Amino acid sequence: MLQAHPLAVALSVGLLGSFLLPVVDSAMMRDELRIRKVAASEAPTLDGDLSDPVWRSARPVVVLTNQGANFDGKGTSEVEIRAVHDGETAYFSFVWSDPTRSLKHLPLIKKADGWHVMQGKYDIGDEHEYHEDKFSVLLTNSDALLAGDRTFHAGRAPAENKPATLSGRGLHYTSGEIADVWQWKATRGGLQGFVDDGYFGPPAEPSPDEIAGRAPYKGGFAADPGTANYADNFAQRGPGGYERSVQPKRLPKDWSSTWSAMGQIDLRSDIGESDGARWWMTDAESEPYSAGRDALYSLNAVIPGVIVAGAFTGDRADVRGAARWAAGRWALEISRRLDTKSRYDIAIASGVHMRVAAFDRSQIRHTRHIRPIRIEVE
Repeated sequence: MLQAHPLAVALSVGLLGSFLLPVVDSAMMRDELRIRKVAASEAPTLDGDLSDPVWRSARPVVVLTNQGANFDGKGTSEVEIRAVHDGETAYFSFVWSDPTRSLKHLPLIKKADGWHVMQGKYDIGDEHEYHEDKFSVLLTNSDALLAGDRTFHAGRAPAENKPATLSGRGLHYTSGEIADVWQWKATRGGLQGFVDDGYFGPPAEPSPDEIAGRAPYKGGFAADPGTANYADNFAQRGPGGYERSVQPKRLPKDWSSTWSAMGQIDLRSDIGESDGARWWMTDAESEPYSAGRDALYSLNAVIPGVIVAGAFTGDRADVRGAARWAAGRWALEISRRLDTKSRYDIAIASGVHMRVAAFDRSQIRHTRHIRPIRIEVE
């Protein structure tokens, strides 16, 4: 009997393994989120408190996400996901590691020449200093073993005949299909019960400002039809624009009350905010800018960079949620109808795939994972 050479056998096994690896990964290593059916009376209360009994009966899926900005310099966040549904609505709990409760979203500080936006790279759409914490959920009908389910395209100008990105990092867009994107934003509505519902679609037609490089081009990322309840407390500017002073849209009626609401203030970007603090103003707490009121503010006064008024409406309001931060972790509860019937949403059903991403005070530099999570609805 002929004897095979040990090296040949090893190479053969190695080659066989390389061919089988994608099959094994796809068939055996894919995480599955089972959405168990419960009675409507068992549905959790959306308050960021995961003590509801129903969560103990939901099997968790845990993924390690990485390649994000911050997170104490590690760029990683572990995410635990649970889900149930009552036949009409799906409920999700997401718990992810984040060392700081970051709410300082583009605050304004008064200097000798006027008010300045505290930012590092917001002018090119890549802020990762003075930005809020965020969490994102992506639903697609694709099971591609690539981060982003082929909705992300790297490079400075990845979309043909479309503007270059100011950040140089790439764009989200699809070849025609819709990918559902939920974004919980800590300062812009997130701590008031809202989750911004958006989508990735084909590359949008650029605006004149985007063509001229005066505003970041966003590719195929857009909000669902409807309105949000938040706005910047200053006019948008392009590259280099925030080196000059800005005029706030609104000033607090009672600066001491606003200062108190912001909690213990530490303007270092890597220091989180105290429990109960908030870095936004409502219309009722503020009034339109006037030079007379501006004169009441001393140098180095700080006011929120976000104005909150009204509520989310339309398709953009399809997702609701509540979150709490404690001991280095955010806990977020989300609800959405299983099928919204909107062309901008993906129905929550067996075979749909999910990805999650955590943002630690970062605009676009979120964490990511390779394998999508397959949803199975009971």
